[in-house]
Amino acid sequence: MIPCYVSGKGMHATMTTWTFKTLVIEALESSGLGYDTRYRYYTAQFPDMERGALARMICDPIEYYDKEWPGYFAAHKGAQDEVTAATGFMLERDERFRAEAQAALYCYDEAGFGSGVNTMRFLTAGKPVLGFYNADRLSSTLNLSNILQLELEYPNRFTLLRYRQPEEIPVATLEWLGRFN
Repeated sequence: MIPCYVSGKGMHATMTTWTFKTLVIEALESSGLGYDTRYRYYTAQFPDMERGALARMICDPIEYYDKEWPGYFAAHKGAQDEVTAATGFMLERDERFRAEAQAALYCYDEAGFGSGVNTMRFLTAGKPVLGFYNADRLSSTLNLSNILQLELEYPNRFTLLRYRQPEEIPVATLEWLGRFN
């Protein structure tokens, strides 16, 4: 099984990113070909939660659901404001998820600065990235040519696929991951 980092817009995601993440996580889990490192981590905290509900929940900022967040915040409350503490907490978890992952799967439709930073973290670490975009759903603030440049700069590590319907994403993801087996 290939450990993957499934991502897209974070805190202000909409149905576009939620659909991407839940479809990809479901495809990974159903196929046995791979898994999302964040999803697998949170199955231990929420062992009885239905797969789709857990996949959707982990699309939100982790301080909304991680059971260790209240204790972490209480331990840092006097020294840090909530935003700074949440950032440190998220970074600790995210570093763990990225380190375990052997590949990253991204939806760039709503991507922002964070998606760009994380994409570069994977590419500079030598880990392959599969990205998706739908020209009709792209955020008006996204500069698509910046993402297209990654294909030119990292031709052996960055693959960008245009999709028309969300149902195309799981099939393309599994085909791409199948090349690594």
